[in-house]
Amino acid sequence: MDYTIRQMEPRDLVDVVRLSNQAFLETARHTWKMGQRFADRMRKSRDALFIAEAGDARVVGFAIGQCDGSRASLSWIAVHPDHAGKGIGGMLLGALEDRARDKGISFVETGTPFARSFYEKKGYRCVGVRTSLLKELAGAAIPLPCGARVRPVMLDDLSTTLGLIGDEDEWLRFIHAHSTAVERDPDLSVLVESDAGNRGLLGVAVGRKNTTCEELIALSYMHALDGSNALDVLNALAYLCSCRGHRWLGVSLPLRGVDEKALRACGWQDATLPFYCTSYSMQKRL
Repeated sequence: MDYTIRQMEPRDLVDVVRLSNQAFLETARHTWKMGQRFADRMRKSRDALFIAEAGDARVVGFAIGQCDGSRASLSWIAVHPDHAGKGIGGMLLGALEDRARDKGISFVETGTPFARSFYEKKGYRCVGVRTSLLKELAGAAIPLPCGARVRPVMLDDLSTTLGLIGDEDEWLRFIHAHSTAVERDPDLSVLVESDAGNRGLLGVAVGRKNTTCEELIALSYMHALDGSNALDVLNALAYLCSCRGHRWLGVSLPLRGVDEKALRACGWQDATLPFYCTSYSMQKRL
């Protein structure tokens, strides 16, 4: 069967959303997300949006990228499962690369969790790895660290945490994560305190519900006042998530103060969920 590549148009919305549901496990049953992304990118620029059509004009693939200044990037590429392995992905990728060359751009970059080998065959190299780990909370006894207690951050706590964290830039990073969490679930921004008489602060941690699966809470910020307490701060958040019935807690490495080996020894495993996993940054010089 012959395939052709053409510029994506607004009328392709339904086909793109349907195909993304068929090709991407992480967006299946969440049609509105791909529709929103499609509309946002289409309104910004149509330069790097491509459709693959079969001989009968059926949409069998798409690529959504952008060419911005001196760089080009690929956000999503998909091929209908019935047409996989027929070179369509390479054709779509080639269309983006040609568009980048036409604009005088010297390299293309993308991120991928599962298709590293595909990009390496197309001349890309891995320039970075973001390792993600998961802890299964369901069906397990998740204890609160000895001598610790955990509670949600209250408004009046924010001034106190500035004095304890000390560094203003670091505190602002915490405030950003806290404010984002409060929009959806304020109980996921927590203070971890010592249960000793002085009830000193051990640290703060902020989790965020995954937009695809609310059973997964991903750590978005953590700060331990003493590096030796970092694992206790993380485990306190795991305890809270377990009490609330969430299935997984996820973290991306590196995580300041916490050794990867220590995490794995505590039952953390490589994240391989469609919507949360280790990802690879890929780049190709044109």
